[in-house]
This record gives sequence, C-alpha cells and structure tokens, in this order.
Amino acid sequence: MINFVIVKEVNIWEANYVVVDVETTGNSSIQNRIIDIAAVNMQNGDFTSEFNSLINPHQFIPPFIAQMTGITNESVFYAPEASEVMPSFLKKFDNPNSIFVAHNANFDFGFVKETLRRTGFYDFDFPVLDTLKLSRRILSDSQKKSVGNLSSYFGIKVRNRHTALGDAKATAKILMLLLEMIEEEHEITSLEELLIFQNKKLSFFNPPPANFLHLKDKIDTLPDAPGVYYFANGRKKIIYVGKAKSLKNRTGSYFKPGNITSHKIKELTSHIKDMWWTETNNELSALLLEAKEIKKHKPKFNFAGRRLRKLAFVKITTDELFPRIVVTNEITDDCEYFGPFTNRKFAEDVKDIIDKNFRLTKCDKTFKLESNLEACLYKQINLCLAPCEKKDPDSFLRSYILEVNQVRNFLSGFAEDLIQSLEKEMFHFSEKLEFEKASEFKDSINSIKRIFNNSDNFINSINQQNFVLILPVQGEDKLVDVFFFQYARLKFHKTIGRKASKDEELFAKFREIYFNDSTPPTSLTLEEIEEIKITNSWLAQNKENGKVIYTDKIQNISEFPTLLKNNIIETTFV
Repeated sequence: MINFVIVKEVNIWEANYVVVDVETTGNSSIQNRIIDIAAVNMQNGDFTSEFNSLINPHQFIPPFIAQMTGITNESVFYAPEASEVMPSFLKKFDNPNSIFVAHNANFDFGFVKETLRRTGFYDFDFPVLDTLKLSRRILSDSQKKSVGNLSSYFGIKVRNRHTALGDAKATAKILMLLLEMIEEEHEITSLEELLIFQNKKLSFFNPPPANFLHLKDKIDTLPDAPGVYYFANGRKKIIYVGKAKSLKNRTGSYFKPGNITSHKIKELTSHIKDMWWTETNNELSALLLEAKEIKKHKPKFNFAGRRLRKLAFVKITTDELFPRIVVTNEITDDCEYFGPFTNRKFAEDVKDIIDKNFRLTKCDKTFKLESNLEACLYKQINLCLAPCEKKDPDSFLRSYILEVNQVRNFLSGFAEDLIQSLEKEMFHFSEKLEFEKASEFKDSINSIKRIFNNSDNFINSINQQNFVLILPVQGEDKLVDVFFFQYARLKFHKTIGRKASKDEELFAKFREIYFNDSTPPTSLTLEEIEEIKITNSWLAQNKENGKVIYTDKIQNISEFPTLLKNNIIETTFV
C-alpha cells in the first residue's frame, strides 16, 4: 500500500524517479532470473545518476532472448551474483521521495522484488509508477504504447534498444514528457495525485463533445508539417496555444473519438469555436514561436506555460579580481553564466566537481593582489591557489587566470584532460590495492561523463553562445532556415534558397548582430531564460540535423559568405 504521508506534499518534479528496466531469462519472476538490470535516477527533469550491471542467472538464456538483447550465456558466465549487484541497485532509492518507475511496471517490479527476497532484502515497498498506464490515460487509443513506439512518437533517440540501460534511459525521457503533458492537460502537480491518476479507470476519460462539425473543413486541411496551432472561443479569444511536429496529427487528434483524456481537455474542446495555425519550417521554429505566443496571449488553458519554473546557472564571478564559482537562479549582472539547468542539484553537482578538481577560491571574501592572510585548509590540500596569501602579483594573477580558463573550458564541454588525469589517479590507487580511494575517483569520472553525456544538456557560456544555425526546411529540398543566435537568444531568422548565399539582408543583419561591439545582457526575465532552455535542449538532441557556424571564430566579416555557402552545401536534406 502506498504511504501517502510521504508523497502527499511532494511536487511531481521534486520526486526521485528511479526508472528501472530488467532483461530476464523468461516471463516468470519465480522461475526465471534477471540477466541485466539498470536504474536511471531523474529529478526536476534531469538525469542525476545511473546504474547498470549484468547478473549471472545460473540459468540457460534462450536463443531468442540472446538475439534480442545481445546478452549470451558467455556474457553472463563471469557476471557478478545477484547478491553482489542488488545492494548497489538499492542505493538508487536512498532519497526518501523515491518512486519505482518502469514501463509495464508489474513485470520489472515483480522480478526486482523477487530477486531482493532471494538475496535477503525483504523491505522493498516503494510507490510504483507505470509509464504504460500513464500513456494509456494521456495518449489516443490509436497510438501504440510500447517503449519503441512511444520513443518514435516523441522523437526520442534510443541507443541500445532491448538492453536494460538503453530501455531505462528511453523510459526516463518518456516519463519526463508524460509529466509535462500531465501537468499541462490535467493540472496535476503533486506526487499523490500522479500515483492516483495512473490507476483511474479508462472509462473515466470521456469521448469528445459533439460540437466539431463546424470545424471539419479546417480540420481536413491541416498540413502534415510542424507549426503552432491556436484554439479560440466564440469571442475569437485565444484559449490555447500548442506546437506540433505534425499539425495534421497533433491538432487533428483533439477531434477524434477516444482522445479526450482529462477533464481539462474536455472543457477545452467544449469551448473551441474556431482554430487556426501557423506553419513553420522545422520543430525548433515551432518551439520558439509557441513560447512567445503563450507569453503574449496568456491563454486560459496553457497551465504549465504560464507557470515558469526557476532554472539554475553555474556562474563565474568575473566581476571579481579572483573569480569564484557559484550556483544561482538569476542573471543579474555581466558575469559569465553557464546553463540553464532545469535541476538545481545538477548545477550543484557541476560546482562540486569544479571545487574538487580546480584551484579557484572557495571563500565568499574578496581578495586584493596585496592581501597577506593565512591560507586555509584548501591550500594545504591543493584545492585553492590561495589569493589570500602574500604573493608575487603578476605571476600569481597569470596563474589564477589560467585556472579560470581551465574551468571555463571544462564547463564548455572539454573534459577529456580532467577525465584522463582522474583515470590516472584511479589506476594508481588500484595498483596500490587502495580500492576505496580508487572508487572515489571512479565516481568522479562517472559524474563528469553523466553531465556531458546527458542528451538534454547543451552546456555553454551564455556569453559565448553566438552562432549561426542552418537547418533544412522540412519537405523542401531547395530551402534552408538560417538562424542568428546572440548570447543564446534568437535575434534573426530567414528562409533562403540553397543558392541564395549572397543574400544582402542576411549579411547586413550578420554585421549588425555580431560585429557591433555589443555586451552580454546583465539581466534576463524568466521567459527569456525559458527561451534559452528551449534552444539548448533542442540543440543537445538535434544539433547534427543542421550546421552550426560559431561566429567567434570569424575574424573578418568577409569570411561569412563562403562559410555560409559551404555549410549550406553540406546540409543534409531529408
């Protein structure tokens, strides 16, 4: 039984979702065994950690399972025992607000609980959330709801399908998108409501009201193209704005039997008296336009769009002589900001890695070149250059600036040198049989890889996010979209022909935006930060779909026409 005393006041974004997937030798949790287990922790929309291990089942793996998963009898022959693996698995649930999540959760939960029972762990009664149940209550009847089909529906790229870790990561991304839909369409904000919602009878979800005949002609002309759609009431007031990869599929789905999956959607559809749409050339344009239109019109039924969450940044205090690293939710000055992160803990983890591996000051005090104080413990353990001490001003300042630049490079994604250094230390302590110390370095390496391998994060300095993005126009093999981003925000967009690389307006805007000695913004609104998050998230997952020209590498404006032409030629049209 779920203990609602624990979950009642927990926001759906604050819970520690432990998304689990297991590969097994068969369907019976009693007779069969786990051969591969994975757990992905997700909180506030970000992956916070992951775990994966093979397990020796001491059973024969049937050929069809070996073929599907790639896990053979030879693969698990030397794999650890379940009794060795499960304690590490259980650590994923250390957070008091932990929720067991899986797709068709009864299967995975049954195997996990039975495996724990056999290995001596009897107390495993965490609340269970099933993404299959959620999808059945949110998506239309016609939409197939396997992990593979949902991944295709949401545009999620699945790596290593039918492995525990690959499927767990895909399920975690599906969960995040389902939570956004649940918050938007059902106005569910607490974990208690969410757990109840997944078990509501399907008969609770009502058929659409029969008042759409007057819209039939418009519905029939919806294009199979990305864009933004608008629903209006009888007074032509916009009551809902949404975006779609396919206007035909998404917008049309509101008017099909069996697709009314909440009281909110039922109420929304009962008020729709008119509709129109703006077609865009690609999904990114639709995402950015949707955010602007919601901000502009504040539609009644755009619940989540009106309530923006504060996002976190890692900040280098470049307004100080000896910069520090801090985590903040706001941009209030002209310092250097990296992010945004949807999860403040994720940003805190990044700061923690920097504090443990670089030698910037950790003190809240400000120091001068002539400071002459006694250094603290951080200097003794070589984690601070100690600007508080007496020093040679010129050489110390050069050393400190070099350290700041190394941190800046790390935050920009250049973590290879640090990883190699940590691996060297890990092997050193392993050879000395100091396995506990070696394990600490291994954990640090995994944390760094998790940060930079997270496909939802595009980490860079907002001050340095000056680039031109070139995307093919969907369905048109002779057109491209050209976007100019300055300080991570869209400043200009134009659709041009593939042969129009000498467009005069384009070059005039390029000169105006990138060669005008502009300074980074000293403050950003929540809406502006949300726009940056949308762009960064899209780039993290879709950057390879287009071409990027980083303008800080352009020394002379005359280089731009050739760069533009070459990148358009290399753009892949689909």
